[in-house]
Amino acid sequence: MPAGPGNGGDVFGYRLHSPDGNDLGEATYAMMIKPGEQIHLGAGQRFRVLDVVPFDEEDESPFVGLLKVEAA
Repeated sequence: MPAGPGNGGDVFGYRLHSPDGNDLGEATYAMMIKPGEQIHLGAGQRFRVLDVVPFDEEDESPFVGLLKVEAA
């Protein structure tokens, strides 16, 4: 289960990838992200979420899933 940064709230970490598979880094949000949403990263970068690929809880990954994104 995702853990909050000391405030008791859940946070959700994601890996970000372009449609051709390039690794674009990682991001953490206070809510689950859905396809069609726009997300913001540092330095004013904005992306449109094309797909969300959830990770199995058994993976013990710090991430809940992978976001396939394109520049917005």
